[in-house]
Amino acid sequence: MERLQRDPKYRHDWIMYSAFDAKSTYNLYQHLKEKLGNMAWIDGYNLMEYYHMHMRPFGALLTDLERRGILVATNYLADVEVQARKDRVEHVATFKRWAAGEIGPDGLAMNLASSVQLSTFLFGGAANAKTQECMEAVRVFKTPRADVPDEAMEAYRERDAALKEQKEADAALLENGEGGESSSEENVPEEDEFDQMKAAELKLLCKEYNLKVSGKKAELQQRLRGHFQLMNDSSASPNGVANSAIDDYQSMKVNDLRDACAARSLPSAGKTKAALIKELREDDSSVHEISAEYMTNPSLVDASATYRKISEIH
Repeated sequence: MERLQRDPKYRHDWIMYSAFDAKSTYNLYQHLKEKLGNMAWIDGYNLMEYYHMHMRPFGALLTDLERRGILVATNYLADVEVQARKDRVEHVATFKRWAAGEIGPDGLAMNLASSVQLSTFLFGGAANAKTQECMEAVRVFKTPRADVPDEAMEAYRERDAALKEQKEADAALLENGEGGESSSEENVPEEDEFDQMKAAELKLLCKEYNLKVSGKKAELQQRLRGHFQLMNDSSASPNGVANSAIDDYQSMKVNDLRDACAARSLPSAGKTKAALIKELREDDSSVHEISAEYMTNPSLVDASATYRKISEIH
């Protein structure tokens, strides 16, 4: 390097090379200065004046921030984080109650970490502004039973009970209207959720479970009933613990598995389907172990395992 700087043979070329970058930057500045000076801004000012009034001070501020850093009030942030968590729980509950008012108990079971579920709920049936293609108005999402909130399960039970009561009331009115004659509906199977679904929804559900999608509505309903009955018959292990959640994982798509991981704050980026299923099963196993331990002996639960603020973490 010293030879390049001092040897007369190379000195001139070295100086020209060293000055080339500075000269190019200066030429670019002069070119932009002229162009910006000819561009109007507001109130008789041009963009070059805007650059001197705002952009240069802002650049100096960014430089100072990078050199000095930013002071952070950790105690304040810890309090804000606690409040933010509470607010999030409240806002999620409010959104789900509103969704339940629009689409029923499914709104309470919605996974808000799934962009696909949210977009289907908010924009289902709407046309894409660019492609003009309409989004699916109805989609079936398979969710592990462990991820369905208790509030949603209770809403499903209340809905089914209301439908059963309505059916019994209608049957009683029909029987009274016929003068006490025996009703032929006494042997009709009890109505279930499949009776409330449209043919298109039944076909989507059949497709999700790799079942045939051809046939009439009654055939689709019977096909699904048989499939879920088979799953229920084989869902219990020798120790009586249900394995249906694991079976659900096997039949779920990769995107649905990633959504399930996101809902539990589990890592999912770059993982295969087998790795995602393993992640979810391990999480289920941990939850079951903790729950069983707590139910057996609550005093064994470590109080230090509860939530801690940022200021308490060292």
